[in-house]
Amino acid sequence: MTDALPRDKKGIRIDVRGERDLVFSAWHRKNLKRECYVTDVDFLEYRFNHKGEIVLKAIFEVKEWHVTQPKYIEDNANFKAIKKLCELVGILFFVVWYKTDETNNILEFRIWNVFKEEKADSELKTPDELKEFIESL
Repeated sequence: MTDALPRDKKGIRIDVRGERDLVFSAWHRKNLKRECYVTDVDFLEYRFNHKGEIVLKAIFEVKEWHVTQPKYIEDNANFKAIKKLCELVGILFFVVWYKTDETNNILEFRIWNVFKEEKADSELKTPDELKEFIESL
């Protein structure tokens, strides 16, 4: 890449700030009327085809292991908005939970294919299994 942005040896952008950018979020909450809603998308997985065009694959909503209550997942407006977006675009939608140890190393994942299974049927995956799954999309 020749965009002069800081990258690691694999070409992945390096986070130089070390913190979330919440400036626009704060501005939106402070200045717009209550009926104006916004949500963030945790991860949009995409690829480039042989013509160099972007091909959308899936959206991943990522949660900590303990965040499983319906009010934080399927009953939440954020979830509903992302699900609607995925339906309109025709891409997959996954909720991924991660479990960490005391030093924030990821131990395992659970992944829910929102359009194909019940939340209770989400699959446990090791970090290597999730890596393989995502790379196969």
